[in-house]
Amino acid sequence: MTVVTMNVNSITFGILLILCFGFTHSATKAGCTLNVLGNANEKYMPVMLNNKSHEYTLIVPHQGQIHLKRGEGITFLCPERNFLVPTHSNYTYATCVQGTNLKIFRQTYDFGDILCSKPIRGQVQRTKERCANSRGVIINIGYRVTPRYFKTLITVCYNDNEGISLYSEHTIHGEEVAYTSRFKERPSFSVDGLPKDISANVAYKQAYQKSTFSSLLGSSGEASVYINSKSFLSRGHLSPDADFLFASSQLTSYFYVNTCPQWQNINAGNWVRIESAVRRAADKYQRDFTIITGTHDVLELPNVSGDPVKLYLVSKRKLPVPKFVWKIMYDENEGTGIAFVSLNNPFAEGITDEDVLCDDVCDRYGWGSKFYSDISKGYIYCCDVNQLREVIDTIPRIKVNGILRNA
Repeated sequence: MTVVTMNVNSITFGILLILCFGFTHSATKAGCTLNVLGNANEKYMPVMLNNKSHEYTLIVPHQGQIHLKRGEGITFLCPERNFLVPTHSNYTYATCVQGTNLKIFRQTYDFGDILCSKPIRGQVQRTKERCANSRGVIINIGYRVTPRYFKTLITVCYNDNEGISLYSEHTIHGEEVAYTSRFKERPSFSVDGLPKDISANVAYKQAYQKSTFSSLLGSSGEASVYINSKSFLSRGHLSPDADFLFASSQLTSYFYVNTCPQWQNINAGNWVRIESAVRRAADKYQRDFTIITGTHDVLELPNVSGDPVKLYLVSKRKLPVPKFVWKIMYDENEGTGIAFVSLNNPFAEGITDEDVLCDDVCDRYGWGSKFYSDISKGYIYCCDVNQLREVIDTIPRIKVNGILRNA
């Protein structure tokens, strides 16, 4: 009996040793979990990058959290005239210790203390790359990581001669839509990237718009019909702030080169419904989508004589008011896409053949249309991307094999 008792005790003791060792070993392998959603200091959170493959990529969290293995690294960036508070440098490399603790230069910091000295706005990078059949040039909006390396968040095709963005392009991460920052503060728009003769800060003031319309339409009375306390041209985001995950990336969308003149009733009306519908669809599909948003043609309104006049916000036919604003949601892996077209004219008395650039497929593919028929809030319809590109040749050439159905 004694032998049996000793064996049982030995086995029990051995199991306890194994369990204890196992827990200890598991604990030593535990990594870091960094919460980025709802962070009290999120407007000071640095840009977070991964550079495993010698190329920086913007980190995409998982359900609002960044998970790192023990010893795994992450790069923190506070670009331009900004710096990381712990290190007083623009960017630094940190490795996971455990939990929310990260090591920088042999010193351990809590993730919540790794902040920038001020909120991040991002920068623009002008290139010589042509786009839209050479009508525009590529301007990147993002972050300068090193003097030679720029990480792009938004790509804009900009026409310097006309002072208008032909389109912007960015990515929506469908798996993270539900965990996007609810950051509410909104900065002023930056003029960086604009030609010197485009005074956008002035052009979007209502008093200036009324003066400009008075000149174009022939009378201040006629201008008052369109520009008043309830009707004016707003800075319509092409790549909207709500499509981006972090407070820093949302703030970085506030550049004039990422906007177009859009009537406020439309911008806050049916257009915001389309933006929301795109995010909801990405959320339901749970995958990444390329979003391309652009402008087409110049809006005309009648002058005092009843003759149509093309509208511009800056003299010498600069910063045109687009007749159409369009958006494409594209699934590169599946090769499917859908295009939405908005008539940027809340004053139209009806819809003519010239206002419809393609066959409307909204209802056929589950996108609905009952909300989009109100002209005063922006008449919107859906298009086959390839059919729309036959009319708007500035749309980038993307390989679309079918129409994207609403999830």
